[in-house]
Amino acid sequence: MKLFNYNSIILAATLSLTGCIYGDLDKRARMDIYGNVVEYCESNHYAFCEVYAQCYLDNFNQLYVNQGLLSATLSSVLKFSPLDYSIMNAKDTMDALYSKLKDKEKINREDISLDISYLLYSHNQCSSIIGAKQYDISHYYPKIEESIERKRKKMNKK
Repeated sequence: MKLFNYNSIILAATLSLTGCIYGDLDKRARMDIYGNVVEYCESNHYAFCEVYAQCYLDNFNQLYVNQGLLSATLSSVLKFSPLDYSIMNAKDTMDALYSKLKDKEKINREDISLDISYLLYSHNQCSSIIGAKQYDISHYYPKIEESIERKRKKMNKK
């Protein structure tokens, strides 16, 4: 009887921890993106960085995307320059994302390019708050609109 109780406790603890880990991935990805966006904004000495970052997340959350994958994409751009893989300055984040988008288009990597376009879409929607430039991602608007509609449908089902 004690063995059954011991196994039950281990199983319950394992399931609890697993649930916590998977449940926090979305929050962790959101916080990573938020932190990276604030760092980009502050390194460029823009005003209203928290407002911009919240707007960025609000627009980003309208999209039906794998947030962990996007967080990894953003983190890779922040850490490495697409040209020489040296440590990059956070103030060049959006330029680096756009450069990476154009590089991926050249080798026809639509899947990766689409992820990057989601990050730039959120920036474009909020760039007027901080007075930053916008990037031409008009080629991706049909897929972005499709993603927004997919997210709406998913939210309406709940």
